[in-house]
Amino acid sequence: MTDLTKNSRHGISLGRIAPAIVLICFLLDVSLRSLPPRLIAFRGWEALSAFATGNRPFIRNGFYWNPRSYGDLANLGNLRHMRQYREDVFTTDADGYRNRREIAKPFQGILLLGDSFTAGAAVRDDQTLNEQLGNISGCPVYNGGSSPNSLELLNHLQMTRGLVVWEQSERTPIPLLPLMNEPRPHLGFRLLSRILGTERVELLQRLRDYSPLQIVFGRAVRLFQNDKILPNPFRGVAEARLSNGREVLFGKTEIENYELDRPTDPAYFVALKTQLEKEGIGLLVLLVPDKYVVYHDLIVPPSPLPERRPFLDIVEERLVTAHVPVVNLTPHFREEAKALLPRDEYIYWMDDTHWNAKGIHEAAQVIAETKAISQLPCRKY
Repeated sequence: MTDLTKNSRHGISLGRIAPAIVLICFLLDVSLRSLPPRLIAFRGWEALSAFATGNRPFIRNGFYWNPRSYGDLANLGNLRHMRQYREDVFTTDADGYRNRREIAKPFQGILLLGDSFTAGAAVRDDQTLNEQLGNISGCPVYNGGSSPNSLELLNHLQMTRGLVVWEQSERTPIPLLPLMNEPRPHLGFRLLSRILGTERVELLQRLRDYSPLQIVFGRAVRLFQNDKILPNPFRGVAEARLSNGREVLFGKTEIENYELDRPTDPAYFVALKTQLEKEGIGLLVLLVPDKYVVYHDLIVPPSPLPERRPFLDIVEERLVTAHVPVVNLTPHFREEAKALLPRDEYIYWMDDTHWNAKGIHEAAQVIAETKAISQLPCRKY
């Protein structure tokens, strides 16, 4: 057999094998998209938010359990040795919010609004802010955390009296007026929504972006990207050491925010307070600091960034001047973090950007002691 014939057959083989491999991968990718996210997610947040539609942060009546969940920073940085394994139990109600129990409407009690701190990323159901605040205050508390449209949720609950606690974390920009400013979907989305329905179109978009094959393959590759076999390119986090010798992770955006001057205009909260008061509802703004701000003075060697006035202290000052009730957790958390350090106890996870159950308990205790809570008829005495 001539070399030309051998090369021709070899070329034909490759010409058939390559498309076959592509086709197999495509079919595998498509078929695996029917796999529930809870089977491959490392925590409940991703599992129950992957196919959320409408103005809901999570799927309705969802449940997730994982005895070995771990933090977002350890995952983001591909730092397996920094994982703090813990149980994750995540339950959502019929409206797609993180509540274990349904509530009666019209709702009268405490409505929590905010981001992932309120919704309870990285903690079990029984450790969330709504659960702990409810236990301490004796009031019914609804967790509306991560609501895409907070004021629409207020109307949905038919809330006629009570208190809105708006959790404003340091990482989230201060909202701007107007109170309701939902971006208009693009033309293609609107046309498809008329034909198929908005929720079906959103579900198709979610399905398009969901690829278990990519997730599993990516995790397999990351096992070798450990700076021993292959370089670790996932360095969106900063590693540091606390004065008691404990290693800790921070998000790089937290460090960037520490030096950043940001808008502190309280106009949104002033307008929100006025609007709520017309409905007989009170407002309390809860300011939650970044983990880096809380542990900044406890890092060794000392952080190269100079000490500066905490951003949320300025926000608090402006809210007080505008007569908006506010609780700033920054000074309390910094003192508590320092006091707990010798006992190897913390109020934020070492491998996550979020507070842990201890931090949430401290926040709930501070909220429960405010005048806004003491004036509610459901308050324990």
